[in-house]
Amino acid sequence: MTPEVDTRPARSCSGEMLDRVSRLHFNNPKERADHIQAFLAWLPPMLKTAPGIDWERLPSNVMGYLIRAADLPEVVAITLAIGCAMDGVKPKTLYMYCIQVTNLLRRLRRSYGMATLAELTERRVWDTFVEGRLISSGDLNMLKRYETLACVYQRPYFETLSERQQAFWKPYLLPRLPRGFCEKQAQQQAVIAATEARRKEQSDIIVPLFPLLVELVQLRKQAAERLIKEFRRLCVLATRGEITLPYQFDYVDRQFSVSEQAMTLADVQLIEQPVTLILTLWNRTEWVKSHPDLYTKDVQRRAERQVEAYAPGRNAYFLQYEGPSTYLLWCGDLIEKQLLGQSHGHEMIGTRRSGVISPARAITQWFLWARRLSGAILFDPEPLYRGTLFAAALATLALTNGSRVSELLQVSASRFETIVVDELKNQQPTGRKMGVLVQKLLPKGYQHESERQFFLISDMAVRHLKEIAEMLQAAHGGRIPKVSPEAFGNKADDLVAEPYLFQWAATPDGRLGHFTAQDVAQLLRFLFHGLTLTTRAGEPIRIAPHLLRHVLATHARTALNIPAEAIAYLLHHRVRWEGSSAALTIPEATAYYSRLPVAQLLALLLEMQSPLSPEQGRSYLQAPSPQTLEQMDEALRTQFERCGLIGPTVLGFCSAGTCIRPDNRGICANCPYLVPHYSNLLKAKTWRRLYILQAKLHDDQGHAIDAEQARKVVQSLDDAIRIMEIQMRTRQDGGYLPFADTLPSIQDEEGEAL
Repeated sequence: MTPEVDTRPARSCSGEMLDRVSRLHFNNPKERADHIQAFLAWLPPMLKTAPGIDWERLPSNVMGYLIRAADLPEVVAITLAIGCAMDGVKPKTLYMYCIQVTNLLRRLRRSYGMATLAELTERRVWDTFVEGRLISSGDLNMLKRYETLACVYQRPYFETLSERQQAFWKPYLLPRLPRGFCEKQAQQQAVIAATEARRKEQSDIIVPLFPLLVELVQLRKQAAERLIKEFRRLCVLATRGEITLPYQFDYVDRQFSVSEQAMTLADVQLIEQPVTLILTLWNRTEWVKSHPDLYTKDVQRRAERQVEAYAPGRNAYFLQYEGPSTYLLWCGDLIEKQLLGQSHGHEMIGTRRSGVISPARAITQWFLWARRLSGAILFDPEPLYRGTLFAAALATLALTNGSRVSELLQVSASRFETIVVDELKNQQPTGRKMGVLVQKLLPKGYQHESERQFFLISDMAVRHLKEIAEMLQAAHGGRIPKVSPEAFGNKADDLVAEPYLFQWAATPDGRLGHFTAQDVAQLLRFLFHGLTLTTRAGEPIRIAPHLLRHVLATHARTALNIPAEAIAYLLHHRVRWEGSSAALTIPEATAYYSRLPVAQLLALLLEMQSPLSPEQGRSYLQAPSPQTLEQMDEALRTQFERCGLIGPTVLGFCSAGTCIRPDNRGICANCPYLVPHYSNLLKAKTWRRLYILQAKLHDDQGHAIDAEQARKVVQSLDDAIRIMEIQMRTRQDGGYLPFADTLPSIQDEEGEAL
């Protein structure tokens, strides 16, 4: 029988100690000596005598977490387990173990009938935890990390102790899970399958809209860019004294929205609406002077003397908007309801870096107070555009190279490389060489500098990253600061300080400034705000980097027919030999990809990105001339007829390499390998009219099956036309549509546009 042992800490934290701890920053390495002192002062005396554990080597963030978890009776057992694992896992992983095991024991005590740690040696509490439900993937991870601490790290430590020491420490060990509990009672495979099914259900909804998402990112960035350019122009005029504040002006722009009730891609409507915004340019001083009834005499004196919040260096410009919030970009409702900021809350959207999406905290408070007093819609376009730019770069990278969050945040000004590869069109070499821009990043599961791998950077992403680099240089005297990787990031233990591009408001020592995974999620949530997507069951879909990664992979494999090896390389998956449970090493992976060398894989993936790029060009491959075809023998001529459509087709580009159709290969309509291109819009509309006429003729002659086949081609053409129109709108909105493509369409004999 297991004796009941009191597992409470031997000494509790006094109020003075808690106050002292609350003033410590356990993520600041400069305070390391204070962290150790505070932890040792809290550490129960019995744990100080634990054989072979050097508590001073515990990571600072783990120390801080354990001190603040002192109210939990099981804190002694948790601390001992963490001490046992200290030499076996990375600091970041150790911190996550600490959090998840603590949260698991809190839940077992609060909701599942656990009174003492000893009760976990029996099944009752564990069975209650999983009874009557399929647990979430988060719950499964908590159980697995508990089991890892109890079995992988704590048990070997216990076995090294003497018999007398084992008798003393046994009551303070985390009890092991019942044998096979995760696999059987916790239904590990069912939980994993449910998670994958849920992700696939979301991916299935988004994959058909993949071209739309790519274009929507650019449209929203371009809209914010036009507004910030006009704002900056007027700020320069106001600084020169050429206009007087307050300065009211009409800002004419166009707004794009997406129809939400579309059942097919052809039904998706990119709705363009001209809008006129009534805006007023202010600074703080002029605002207070113009609203004397809203402010005290003291505030008015400070504004008049231009001191404190109204000093010249802090007297920033901002805009007032008058009109329906739905006309103000795509986020007008967020601005009106003051939901952009660093405050916590389910509806709030903001990052931890001041000046991204919302201004610095002090400026935000000034806006909140001014809005509360006046009821006016006030906002600063600078942090709004800054957030849009960062979000557009993150979304474009995720949509074009499938990066995880930890990989997105590694993009650095010092990691760009250009690799020369064979140019491919439709997976066939053209005989030309071209440069591919890549970043050498450290994927998930890799730790060492030698294990860095290539991540392609598309043309669209390059434009955004270049603008970010210029913005950082302008803010820091012509240089991009070196910042430490985010302390709680998955790669915090494997990376060093670099001039990372996803940073803002870095501290002089570079300790703070790098974006967090939560910042990335908030930026994407901001960029895709107002885009309502739901599963077939009606559950909302929140666009996150990992979901975009799966959507990209599915689109590349099913729509573009990119080889599986290239998809694996794109996603930087660890490759496994068939029948082997061990991941391949880098040399083995290179051998596995021997059929597709790295350069060829990169060329294939670059080709996959090309339809997404505004600079999409024509294929250099040419079908043989009629004279050449006449000189070929019949077998060779037949083969070239099948391959003759490689590259450009009537409607765009073929991604199959060799045509999969035995016949009827004229326009590639209703073909899964078709990649539509906007330059073929006129041809697509012409063919649509012809197939509508063909369907009508078949109906008139009673050929119902043939008529139905013709209507399916019409539906396919409608889908292609919709993609082309969206492509053209986006490029026209961004100002990089070729002049020839801006000319009005011609009309047929009946006066209708072709």
